[in-house]
Amino acid sequence: MHIKITFLFFVGLLCLKLVGQESSPIRIKHEKGRYWLAKPDGKLFFAHGITHARNLQGQQELNKFSKACKEIGFNAYGYGCPEGLRNDMPFVESWNHLVPMSYYREKGAVQFVDIFDPKEQAKLISGIKFICLRSRNNPNTIGYCWTDLGSWPLENPSGKNWVDYIRKLPEDSHGQKAYRKFLSSWKGKTGKIQDLAFLRLIAREYFRIVGTTQREFTPDHLVFGERFAFNTLVPEVFEEMLPYVDAIAIQPPFQSHFPKEKFEEIYKLSSKPILICDFAVRFLDGDKNISGWKPEPNSIAAGKAYAHYIMQAFDTGYIVGSFWCNPLDSGRGFGNTGIKQGFFGEKFTNRTGLHDSVRELAGWINQRTPARP
Repeated sequence: MHIKITFLFFVGLLCLKLVGQESSPIRIKHEKGRYWLAKPDGKLFFAHGITHARNLQGQQELNKFSKACKEIGFNAYGYGCPEGLRNDMPFVESWNHLVPMSYYREKGAVQFVDIFDPKEQAKLISGIKFICLRSRNNPNTIGYCWTDLGSWPLENPSGKNWVDYIRKLPEDSHGQKAYRKFLSSWKGKTGKIQDLAFLRLIAREYFRIVGTTQREFTPDHLVFGERFAFNTLVPEVFEEMLPYVDAIAIQPPFQSHFPKEKFEEIYKLSSKPILICDFAVRFLDGDKNISGWKPEPNSIAAGKAYAHYIMQAFDTGYIVGSFWCNPLDSGRGFGNTGIKQGFFGEKFTNRTGLHDSVRELAGWINQRTPARP
């Protein structure tokens, strides 16, 4: 009887351990001189894959995409990962609609909210809670990203900014009251300096709501925060976000040259690892209208440039992954003309040179990835 009880006790402990492993989230670890993502079982990896798989149609197409990605050597999906792939490989959870302020939206579609209004705060909290809960128990959830390329700068392509929005609210609005209170205590110069100071207060309130809600409902998961481009990262805003995030999500320009100085600048400012959340090297492809992406002459040149770019990113020691923008050719969306070029050719066919370069790159990364600690 004693032996039976002891046996059952150890079986119970083993089960608890296994359950704990399955439910534990992906984390960031520092091993062998660099930052890594670490799966629930402790296996280290550099996340490498493709964003916007949501653009694909139906489970059959998703299955073909999954197979094609694994044959190339990709080990994760970026943001925009559909439900049909979330149990397949690690993915990045995200939202982009709770405050629709991405600068690339159609004219008139960029919107801000009165972030000082408790009703608007409640709506934001409700939306964040929904997104947190749908992915927090999935062991493949790498972490959470927030709004993509927000119109944070006072001057940005949308022609709108959050300070002007608050300034023009009705006199009895919460935002207008917050703005008047700010002005009453402001001792500096007027103009841009003053507007940046108030933008900081907007960001402080926004990130307080977003960051604390995120931590409440996903306390153990990685948070990458806003998806910034180099031209949307405002230091006053960025600094207010830092207390609430574990790492930084960056979408660099779609150019072949690795902008090491810009990444170094962001890393020094944040002291946090960086995820390249959306990136590609575009290339000429027949008569497709992709001129806006500063393309390479062909897919062979693009493959060589991309592999070199990611190797340089890997060698920084603080970049923990990178995701190619778009699986297949699609429209650019939001009323924009032209083609958003995909990694794969039609029906997931091979892109000459590009796929060979990425296979070799995947092998290069694997050779440098430590075995499980």
